This record gives sequence, structure tokens and C-alpha cells, in this order.
Amino acid sequence: MYKNYKYVLEKYSGSKSRFNCPNCKRKEFTRYKNIETNEYLPYEYGICNRLIKCGYKKYPSQNINTILENNVDNQLQVIEYLDQDILNDFENSNFKNPLFTFLKSYFDEIKVQKIFELYQVKTEKYYENYLTIFPQFDQDFNLRALKKMRYNSQTGKRNKSFFQWYNPNKNYLKQCLFGLHLINHPTYLKSKIVIVESEKTAIIGMLYFDQYLFLASGGMMNLTTEKLYQLNGKEIILMPDLSPINTKNSAFNYWKNKAEKIAKEVNCSISISTLLEDLGSVSQKENQYDLGDFIIENLKINKT
Repeated sequence: MYKNYKYVLEKYSGSKSRFNCPNCKRKEFTRYKNIETNEYLPYEYGICNRLIKCGYKKYPSQNINTILENNVDNQLQVIEYLDQDILNDFENSNFKNPLFTFLKSYFDEIKVQKIFELYQVKTEKYYENYLTIFPQFDQDFNLRALKKMRYNSQTGKRNKSFFQWYNPNKNYLKQCLFGLHLINHPTYLKSKIVIVESEKTAIIGMLYFDQYLFLASGGMMNLTTEKLYQLNGKEIILMPDLSPINTKNSAFNYWKNKAEKIAKEVNCSISISTLLEDLGSVSQKENQYDLGDFIIENLKINKT
């Protein structure tokens, strides 16, 4: 059941919607706003997006965070969709896509192409570079969002200084899990679902395993009850990235707590895998390895 709050975290709308964190001073701070007046709460109220490396968060108190009256009108949500014609603006093939180039050095090229087509991954020329476009289609194949990222074709690593959302100036866009449209695909109707953090990891998981359907939350903090409502009746396995050993807020614990709350509201079987936690070395945890990193590292060893 959705609850409507008087104070909510500001939606991302570019760098102007992010502030310097009171703790780490990095421009990764999301502030709370009053949805009635559109004014910010005092500066200390908000969450640092560097949840693992910083961990600063201050929620509005019980007194200040007054819940609006629950009624049907408040609970109805308007969702806008992107025009799917925008997909025609991208490259006709993924052969120049840096992520595609990287993956085909470890997997069969035809299979990589098949998985890219399955997830509708696209390529866009950006000056002298090429971007990887991750679309978010919901269970009814409505286009919810387009995420643009840049990868190194040799290492497969993401350029963390570059990140874009396609924003057509719509006010009611709402993200969903990457790959959500595949839950109704005949091949995966009975598959167990593995939810990872990044879209790249979901792609690698699909290339390496045959028995699962991989979906991505798009980040550690993007695992929400609302995003999992469409997975009713499914068996779900969560597999977050590793976190440094001495971190205040590990991804594993964060998702474990989330899983317990989500399980009470969503009719599905949900568990969290300890595989990476059990296998990860101190170095791998420090570098926040994900399932994709382990798979690629294993394939490298087998190639030599």
C-alpha cells in the first residue's frame, strides 16, 4: 500500500538537484522537500548517495514528517511513458558499442547480440565516443526510462564521470527494474529471478547462466517495494555488490533489511544470496566486486 508523505526526497533532475553532503562534502547529497510548498527542509535533512563510503542520512522526525491522510485520490499514481520512437534515433547495430566489444571477447558474439536484443540495449554516438543505452521497459512493455553510460571497450569498466538520463521534460516518469519486460517472456515465465545492482551485471549474468532471469535495480538504493510489486508469485534471489569490510552500511545488510520489509508487502519468495560474501576476498570487497566481476575474472583465468 502506497503512503503519501508531506516531505519527500527531491527527484534527480541533473546536478542542480544534488548538494554538497554535510559529512563528506561531496556533491552527492539529496535533500528533502515539502511537496505542498516545494521548499527544502533545513539543510541537514537528506541522504548522501555515497551510502557505503559516507553513509550520512537524516530523516525528518516523527513530528515533522506528518503523513497525509490516506485516501483513494492520493494513492492514485500518474505515470508518463517515453515515446518509443526515440529508440529509432540510436545506432542500427551494437557493433561499435564499447560494452558489446568488451563482452564479445569473453562470450560468443552471436549470444552477446541476442542478449543485447533481448534487453533492447542500444548504442549512441557521442562526439568521438559511443554510449551504451539501457532502456527500462515495464511488464507491459511501456518505456519508462533511458539510461546512458560510457564503458571502456578494453576493461569493461564504466566511466564514473559520465552519466545521463534521457529527460524529455516529463513530470511523471517512474523508473522500473531493468529487464522487467522479460517476466512475461515465454522462456522466463517459470525462471527464478536474480536481482543485481547494475545493468551490466544483469547482462553478464544472462550470458553466463541459463536457468535464471536477471533484472537490475540500477543501484544499491533503488531496490524498493514499489519496483517489486510486479513480481508477485515469483521466486526472487537478491545479489548486491560487495562492500568494504569496515563499512558502516554494507550493500548486503541494506538489501537484507529491505528484503524483510518487501516480503511483508509483496506476494513472492525473496531471499538474499551469500555467495559473493562467502567467496569475496578482502581486496574484492574493498573494490566492491559484483557478480559480473567474479564471472569475468573466472573467464580470464580459463583463457590463460
